[in-house]
Amino acid sequence: MSAQHLSKLDSGLEVLYPGSGEEPLTGLYLCEDLRASIPRAGTYIYTNFISSLDGRIALESSETGQLEVPQNTTNIRDWRLFLELAAPADAVIVSGSYLNALADDPSSAGPPFSGEAPPDLIEFRQALGLERQPALVVVTRSLKVPVEALVRLAGRRVILATVIEAPEPAAEDLRTAGIEVLRLGPKSVDAGRLAAALAERGMGLVYSIAGPAVLHMLLSARVLQRIYLTTVLRILAGEAYASLAQGSVLDPPYDFRLAALYLDRHGPDGVEQLLQVYDRREAAPTESP
Repeated sequence: MSAQHLSKLDSGLEVLYPGSGEEPLTGLYLCEDLRASIPRAGTYIYTNFISSLDGRIALESSETGQLEVPQNTTNIRDWRLFLELAAPADAVIVSGSYLNALADDPSSAGPPFSGEAPPDLIEFRQALGLERQPALVVVTRSLKVPVEALVRLAGRRVILATVIEAPEPAAEDLRTAGIEVLRLGPKSVDAGRLAAALAERGMGLVYSIAGPAVLHMLLSARVLQRIYLTTVLRILAGEAYASLAQGSVLDPPYDFRLAALYLDRHGPDGVEQLLQVYDRREAAPTESP
């Protein structure tokens, strides 16, 4: 990270909840000790999104026709926190489309801790006794993995979470390339089975950086514990867009409670942004009549 970029991280944040005061941006999420939240037998799964004020996490690109994170919300301060959330993780979840993006655009950023990474975050992982790079867990019904993506992921542990009906010859080719293939559902990946499989492999802290379809998968299986959400206080509009979760109505709904709220006055182009942390709200026990 350049000196110019580092200078953009100097300004702190205003604490809105709980309590009040100021906090530095750098190190904000490193101080949370997420690994202390790992259950004795199981996984702690959390996710992170950046959104416009009108709920756009992605807009259709006029060049590619694909949904992409808008340049009008992305910013170096949010990116720093994105990497901080990856720092303590055993594994990072992405979708199959992520591999296609890696293959199509060699200049795009790879998964967290690919190539150069902030030295303090590398040291943070070393101090925890973790591998330099979190394992990459790819959720996909298709086993069509671009060779270019595999080249960019060389040296990193990769697990493909797929469906039972995925073709075995393709799965065998991937195993030969050093990729573990897990069949975790008949027609869609069962996130409950995925969480159990990762726990069995010693991956207790799992960070999802995938999009709205994977978030819906995690919510449907009731395995998501925390959401980090950055909301940039600007409205983008647009008719072709993605919001946080995509899928059928959740019944019952998935409830959260506010755990922390910060105001950052130094977002993109000087626009303010809110940094929010939401924890899963467990259902209250039903009272006996």
